[in-house]
Amino acid sequence: MYKLRLRTRKSRPNAASSHKRHAMRQLLTIIFTLITISSFAQKLEITTLDKLPITVTLLDSNEKTNTLKQYKGEQDNSIRKKWTARTYRLSDGKILIEFYDKQAVLVENLEHFNRLHRVRFVKNTIDFLKKNVSYKIELSFDEGKQIIEKESPKRLTQYTSDLPQWYDFEVYQLNTAQILLLDKSKNFQAAAIFPDIKTLASEKTSVLEEAYGSDDEEYLMKVIASGDRLVDYEHDFHLIYPKYMKDIIKHHRLSLTERKVYVSNFFGNLYESEKGYYILIDEEKQKNGAGNKMSILSLRIYDNLEQVKDAEKKYRELMDKPITHEHFYQKTSDKYGQNFSGFVPQLIEQLPSLINFDKEQLSFDSTGMDLVDEALKWNGTNYNLFDSLFPSVLAYYGKCYIEAYKDGVWTTTYFPEDKVWIPELKLTDGTSAWNWRHFYKQLYEGPVPMRWIGDWNRQRKNREKN
Repeated sequence: MYKLRLRTRKSRPNAASSHKRHAMRQLLTIIFTLITISSFAQKLEITTLDKLPITVTLLDSNEKTNTLKQYKGEQDNSIRKKWTARTYRLSDGKILIEFYDKQAVLVENLEHFNRLHRVRFVKNTIDFLKKNVSYKIELSFDEGKQIIEKESPKRLTQYTSDLPQWYDFEVYQLNTAQILLLDKSKNFQAAAIFPDIKTLASEKTSVLEEAYGSDDEEYLMKVIASGDRLVDYEHDFHLIYPKYMKDIIKHHRLSLTERKVYVSNFFGNLYESEKGYYILIDEEKQKNGAGNKMSILSLRIYDNLEQVKDAEKKYRELMDKPITHEHFYQKTSDKYGQNFSGFVPQLIEQLPSLINFDKEQLSFDSTGMDLVDEALKWNGTNYNLFDSLFPSVLAYYGKCYIEAYKDGVWTTTYFPEDKVWIPELKLTDGTSAWNWRHFYKQLYEGPVPMRWIGDWNRQRKNREKN
């Protein structure tokens, strides 16, 4: 090793030494990647139905790509895990499971992978919390009841249904610290195990409201003032009353580092915490349009100073841009115009690559719609993807509607006040298959299952009557 690095200026490396150095660089790259993945990658602890602990490694898109390349990952559809994009076998015996958002988990071996048979990976989608990968174990209603009878878990009585006559449920904490949901709804009885309340709240609105809501409008202000930086919240932005300033400075152990920092229309003072993060708080004594003192202040939390500088830069760039207004169908109209129907086959063909599933899985029946709904849920918070994704989802939904009900013709309507063409499906009775405004809004804000959009169920009920 030492001699290989020592060369006089006159010496020229021969092919053998060049090959050795190239091999050494490859080896060092592999070792570095291994160290990076093992040292910094997040772990997900899973307790299976038979109470066996399994630890998997979470990989982002880049880590996944590097791992597949270095360990010669081969896709194996014979073991493809349901509700995931793909499953790979690696040369070192590990199993890599890829999700629809291009993240993945690394499973230690095939034995551990098989133990995860009843585990369904999910992505938490609570809008104000971070979107982490989690899991649930889906059970039958009888299996849920048997666990309750056998283990006598603690009932979490604070979680109840708002409309028990229509849908009702019970929530328990198991001795593994997992959460058991027993769904007693009139038309749907089932059970499931979740690792935590957050994952359950992502699926149950009533649980979400109880776990994260409060009748006290100052609740979050008090939490921040206590020294909690709300690390699981998606956004760094919060509102506080000036009366909490002293406690915030005290409990976050803040010291002032810079005054008059602009990341919005009002300037703030930047504080550094002894705990390693930064907090930017509006200066109370500045003109706010109604006087010289602000009654409510914006508070923003940053992991480091680079994030603060980046926020300042983005604000300056925003101020330099002219204010524009755009119809939400504008991009679709500009690209496809009156001839949207002519692009439908092409748009449908693009859908698998946009939300990351294999083309051979694309179908226009119930199975296909369930798969697309799942992939949309995993990609639902990628707003940069939405503009290119929306026309393909619209085309796919229309195709499924036509296949299911043997009704519907693509039309486009021009709205001169907005100068946009709106594509939709017209039925033989002259009505639209869905409300085009709601379709866009619900997909953008949700997404929600496609069958919930428009009049899908109305058509089904009409067919049942006839």
